[in-house]
Amino acid sequence: MKPLQLGLISTLTLPLALGAVRRDLQRRNVEVAQIDESDRIDRERQAILFHPADSDFEDIFRCTPTTGKHLTLNRDGTFAACCAPGQRLLGTPETAFDCCADGHELVGSYHTGYQCCPRGQSYDGVRCGSLCRNGKVMIDGECVCPRGTVAAADGTCKRPVGCDSGIITGKCYVFKMENGRTFGYDTGQSYYSAADHSNQHRLGKFKLCKNEGCTVGSSVDPDDAIHIKDTQGTLLRSSETQSDQWLNKASDGNHIGRTPRYNEAGAFTITKWSCGKYCLGGSEHGVSYACPSDTPSITFTVDKQACTPLEIIEVPCDIRAVDNNCMWEKTAGSCGPGGSNSCHCPKS
Repeated sequence: MKPLQLGLISTLTLPLALGAVRRDLQRRNVEVAQIDESDRIDRERQAILFHPADSDFEDIFRCTPTTGKHLTLNRDGTFAACCAPGQRLLGTPETAFDCCADGHELVGSYHTGYQCCPRGQSYDGVRCGSLCRNGKVMIDGECVCPRGTVAAADGTCKRPVGCDSGIITGKCYVFKMENGRTFGYDTGQSYYSAADHSNQHRLGKFKLCKNEGCTVGSSVDPDDAIHIKDTQGTLLRSSETQSDQWLNKASDGNHIGRTPRYNEAGAFTITKWSCGKYCLGGSEHGVSYACPSDTPSITFTVDKQACTPLEIIEVPCDIRAVDNNCMWEKTAGSCGPGGSNSCHCPKS
């Protein structure tokens, strides 16, 4: 289990095993704890023994006895929850977790929520019903194509041909703002702003992520809630030694900064804007400049349609990777010494 640095309460710390509880999943639908390879599961005692290699302490993690629930692991043993006897733990961090009875599956979608339903049925946000086919989902009792797709002649649901954002999860990007400057973290101000690149103001190298693990290869659609991870180091910490840093959820004029905790990260959206540009918005709120400035920062705002225009430029995640040579498409004799006017960059 992963210990969470919770700070001191008087001279005592909270139980180490509490750090494994995935509070960022907001208890949907049941509370779960993540299990590491270093943890030992005692099935007889219905407990997990947590013993960090760098600690003299060990901790026992178990379900509260008075609930009558048993410690239940998912199929691959990476998550645990307290379930009633006979139930199975189903789900993923990207969807939800729930304790389901035998003969049931966890079904649903991001828009309807998730529910245990009899095998072969789907969930429309209210009730279980007949399973929809051809990629359709049940909404208000009808099988319809998910948002962002349309019904094709063969009855399946497909995205409009040739229409995608061009932004992929897990790749690295820099943001060029309307003032022509790059968006990055200012160590002196402790927040992000669009300013000239300097030792104090490092340009951000951002990954757009749909989950904490930042699974690579998924197209980012305008209705996707994304979290933004900054992989670039600062004046005080190198890229290799800093922990994960996420753009936080500062709002109402407070400048967006960074946090190492995924559950404190802001939920953003990205949509295409005017030709060649994108607009950075929020999943539940809007995103606007925090205040008038030559080097503006951004903040979440109550106007859900507010977004901040910017250019998104793909860059190498690792500046020493040999694969970087293949980032530009080129014709023979171009991109050589003296200029790169003949280079063709796929997203330019």
